[in-house]
Formats: sequence, C-alpha cells, structure tokens
Amino acid sequence: MTKNQTHEWHERLEDGRKQYIRGYWNSREWLFRLAHPDGEAWMPMQPTPETWLKLRDLLFRKYQRKKLPLKHLQTVDAVLEKLGIKPNAEEDEQDVA
Repeated sequence: MTKNQTHEWHERLEDGRKQYIRGYWNSREWLFRLAHPDGEAWMPMQPTPETWLKLRDLLFRKYQRKKLPLKHLQTVDAVLEKLGIKPNAEEDEQDVA
C-alpha cells in the first residue's frame, strides 16, 4: 500500500464559506486536519462518523477510477465497522460490476 497519501474535500458552512478537511494516511493510521475559512492554518481534528463516511465516499470514487488501491478503502471500512456503521457494500459492488 502506498504510504503518505492525502485526500482532501470541502464542506460548506451555514454562512456559505468553505471549510476544508484533509485525511492523511501515514502507512499505519488515518489522521485528519481541518482548515477553517477564517484563514487559520491546518489544525488537527477528531473525526466524527460523518467524517469517516465522507472519506469513504471520496476513496470509493477514486477506487472506481483506478486511482487508489482497494486496501485504503478496506482500512476505512474497518474503522466504520468498529464504530458500528455499515458502509453500503452492496451498492458499491453493483457500481463496480
């Protein structure tokens, strides 16, 4: 598995500004950072279950385009399973087939 990968996405806040979130794989674990639109530097953050689901969605889309190995997706699925959240595995299999 390739180490030191960064995956980034943004969310809109209630006032319409963008907030960036970065998931970083350091070959052993996922680390998350947040960039607030007020210009603050990247700050460490604790991921919520929603953050894990958004990361999984992003990774699955990259996996479909053959830009990411399946093992990265499986690491996030393992975390979601520990949290008691079942990703949409059946839908994913239909999308790949």
